Amino acid sequence: MKNRHRCRKSFRNFIIPEYFHRKSIAWIPAFAGVTGALLCFLFAVQGYAATNDDDHGKEAVERRQKIEIERFLAGRGGKAPVAPMAIELYNDAVKFFEKSEFEPARQALNDSLELEPQNALALELLGEIENLQQDFEKAEYYYKRSYLVSPSTRLRQKIEKIQKEHSVEKSLDTYDEEHFIIKYRKGEQGYEGYWLKNLLRDTYTLLSQDFGHYFNHKTAVLFYAGKEFHDVTGQSAWVGGLYDGKIRLPAYRQGFKEADLRAAATHEMTHAFVASLGGARAPAWIHEGLAQYEQSKVQPVNTMVFNAAIRTKALMPMNRLLSENLKIEKMDPLEVALFYQEVFMLVRYMVDRYQMYRMKEILAKFKEGKQAEQAIEEVLGISTGQLEKEWLATLPPS
Repeated sequence: MKNRHRCRKSFRNFIIPEYFHRKSIAWIPAFAGVTGALLCFLFAVQGYAATNDDDHGKEAVERRQKIEIERFLAGRGGKAPVAPMAIELYNDAVKFFEKSEFEPARQALNDSLELEPQNALALELLGEIENLQQDFEKAEYYYKRSYLVSPSTRLRQKIEKIQKEHSVEKSLDTYDEEHFIIKYRKGEQGYEGYWLKNLLRDTYTLLSQDFGHYFNHKTAVLFYAGKEFHDVTGQSAWVGGLYDGKIRLPAYRQGFKEADLRAAATHEMTHAFVASLGGARAPAWIHEGLAQYEQSKVQPVNTMVFNAAIRTKALMPMNRLLSENLKIEKMDPLEVALFYQEVFMLVRYMVDRYQMYRMKEILAKFKEGKQAEQAIEEVLGISTGQLEKEWLATLPPS
């Protein structure tokens, strides 16, 4: 094992497993002026894996992660590994998981559990792997074992959710594909397995060419009826899609047309690419900006609120737009619409000027734990203030 000494220092390298993938919701807002626009909400939870000791640029991330771990363990009798080898094996599993290399991650976790069978974090992460691989019985088994060691509301919610998901998916058909595990309702609304396979394959081909990136794992894509989608995810009726490590689409519902399905599939699959390239650490602005940028190639993105903000000089300043502390879920609907439309316009400008390979480099910086300001300066060679000035100069006068 390499750098074994790292594991003896502290709990700073641990990751709470639910933070490995970000949840993103594509939704159709109900407020006036933007009806029909597909927007996406990203619950920004932070994930962080083992780091090299000499990488000082990650210290801030490590401090935040350590706080999260301390909160997780405090008052819960949390059973994290204490044996150095068990810690190292767990950290190895984290790194494999981040790259979606599930089999070596599973092996490292099992080896860690042989040394410390009461390692709640390893048990929970095994549950995450089995969940993403659509093995609900095993996922529930590991979640429950983790809960018995270290009870938490988070784990109880995961157990409840996977029970609901399993109940719904028993009635769904499966169509296996090279890159996807497709779950759908045979014979409903004309969306047969072969047709859905081609839709996803076409979308994957376009995105993989744009990003110059290919999955090394299969992603579950679930096509639900509207009520099923709501029951499993708990999302509102206007939500048009969800990415939480799986792509979830309410395809079988009134008013959801083929064009909407293609746009939503493109949007949510882009989140999967961004999560892969950014190691699940890419912030909301680039996640949402890139998802809408790719979506716009399939279906126009509404920019009505953005255009109005230009006229009234009400655009969000760059430092707020890129802030990791931005609480999107606490904004009013108009602010949410402005955020999504503004990051779309910003990212479109960045791709047009600097090309997609630079966006990939920025995502790689996020994967290393860099902040937005540092990532942009290192890749583009300019400050975020200068980027804002140059971008605003390209916008039509108010």
